[in-house]
Amino acid sequence: MDKIWHLEWPHGSLDVHARGGMLGGVSLRNGNGRVAPFYEAPWLSDETPRQAGLLGQLRSEFPCVPFGVPWSAESAVESWRKSLAASVDAHDGPLDASDDLLHGYVCVGEWTLVRQTDLSIEIALDYPPESSIARVVRVIRADPNGPAIDFSVKIEARRKTRRPIGLHPNLALPSMAGALQIEPGAFRFGVVHPAGPEPGVSHAAPGAVFEQLDHVPLRAGGTAAFDRLPFAHDTEEIIQLCGVDGAVTLKNEESEVAYRLTWDASILPSLLLWISNRGRTYSPWNGRNLCVGVEPVASAFELGCRPSLAANPINARGIPTAVSLEPGHPVEMAYRFEVVTP
Repeated sequence: MDKIWHLEWPHGSLDVHARGGMLGGVSLRNGNGRVAPFYEAPWLSDETPRQAGLLGQLRSEFPCVPFGVPWSAESAVESWRKSLAASVDAHDGPLDASDDLLHGYVCVGEWTLVRQTDLSIEIALDYPPESSIARVVRVIRADPNGPAIDFSVKIEARRKTRRPIGLHPNLALPSMAGALQIEPGAFRFGVVHPAGPEPGVSHAAPGAVFEQLDHVPLRAGGTAAFDRLPFAHDTEEIIQLCGVDGAVTLKNEESEVAYRLTWDASILPSLLLWISNRGRTYSPWNGRNLCVGVEPVASAFELGCRPSLAANPINARGIPTAVSLEPGHPVEMAYRFEVVTP
């Protein structure tokens, strides 16, 4: 059985799951009522057989160390194939099996409780001995003064290396088309996922570069607004906003509530948007999944270690796609999710 730690305070409540270290069951105060901003995979609570890996506990929010999973070069547009086929330089250390897990060992490992107080839960996970990562420590802290959650993630290295790193908040989308408005802060440029990401389903033009979230190039020509979700049509899309300022606001017009996510953009300089809009019809998705991942990253999409560590079309424009790690010098990232006035 999955061990769960619970926090409850005047402005909200939440759970932290030992399996994958994931946030779940979040409820936050909004005026005189409560809102549940986050998503949890529908197959976790129905008769679908237990899924392997990350999909077996896909919940509201979690760190990704490293971020992504290997992709084949043949699946991508020409401008990305060399990056996807690149080998890892010796100074980044060898990759081990945990580096090729979807979003890393953090998402499947059994975390242990370090300490719990009335307002915080601190958990830790030791990595396999062959990994360049030694340990990840995660703190989830309730704000005693309002409906907000403060997080920190500390990554300790076993040897000097680099890895793509990210955070993975998953927001539930409203049922009404276009009811969630995404307002990113300033960003330098955006890029469409170079491989689809769902062949025959995704509409955005693979590898295309854009400057505005409401003018994303389409495979069929023209542009579409990606700042209003969900889409009226079924699709699966991933885009990356690069050179961000570390803030995004999401306004849900259906429930009349707004949220803000803030983070340290000096460590995680991009924002990945995973738009899962009923576009995957195979199990366990079954054409019913409706969420948006709002994911601060230092990564080349979710394409895994090899293209993120190699030269690629994003870092060629000056935006880092990996984080440097060194023994004795942990990297610590702080971020915050809060209910704000619409």
